Amino acid sequence: MARMARRPLAELRKELLGVHGIGPETADDILLYACGHPVFVVDAYTRRILARHGLVRPNIGYEELRAVFETRFPADVPMFKEYHGLIVHTAKEFCRRTPQCAQCPLRARLKRGQPLSV
Repeated sequence: MARMARRPLAELRKELLGVHGIGPETADDILLYACGHPVFVVDAYTRRILARHGLVRPNIGYEELRAVFETRFPADVPMFKEYHGLIVHTAKEFCRRTPQCAQCPLRARLKRGQPLSV
């Protein structure tokens, strides 16, 4: 892993994406958590939370959504890990398929009349 982690990010990501069964989310998980490269991992939870809050289109593509984070925040591995973990926690506890908005810490950020089903 250490040898793999020393490789340039773009080169390693391209190679991972060339492996049968590894898609963008899995590749970025490997790059961030195993190799320590500053990439933001996008998942269904990320899309659901941001779309419900009107921050992105519900059908936004993986690379476009990843760019939302990577162009607005510094390339910081611990921060990307923390943000991803907070998104996963929030989605599992509150922003489920059937939202639990009353208890959600992001409730105040919902726009009045914002649709909850995404």
